Amino acid sequence: MRICGIIVEYNPMTNGHLYHIKKARELTNCDILIACMSGNFVQRGQPAIVDKWQRAKAACLNGVDLVVELPFVFACQSADYFAKGAIAILKAMHCDTIVFGSETLTKQDLDCLLSQSKTQGYQDRVQNLLDQGYSYPQATSLAFEGININLPNDILGFSYIKQIYSQNVKMDYIPIKRETN
Repeated sequence: MRICGIIVEYNPMTNGHLYHIKKARELTNCDILIACMSGNFVQRGQPAIVDKWQRAKAACLNGVDLVVELPFVFACQSADYFAKGAIAILKAMHCDTIVFGSETLTKQDLDCLLSQSKTQGYQDRVQNLLDQGYSYPQATSLAFEGININLPNDILGFSYIKQIYSQNVKMDYIPIKRETN
């Protein structure tokens, strides 16, 4: 049985979200599509425009089989913590693939970023940028060589990949070009 996971907020649900659901099913040929969704508060701590029950219902009416809530403690955090909770939940749900939107990054780009992030040279560049006064998010983005990573969904997608690796999850991933209709 193929189980695909998606990590969502649907605040509110848009045509881009419908595209994401459709592409996740199409690209994975999954038997079950599970959405890990933030609750009544979304990333950065803002209250959701629509309550979690209505957003979950909309997801199920539009092709998602199961919605699992991302706890507040993860949903209201930076990309790394948001991803940590979401990937842990999708791992527990036995998802074998995740599909997420990315503004610019391909799977090859994400693999390259992960590889770079494990090197001492990358760590040294991050530390040097921190010493120059850059914030941690700025430093970790600027330290990469050859790939620009500063757009929200690119950063979030890379955070998912880092968590798949750090949590030792046997999960494939498929980035899709983010549609903003």
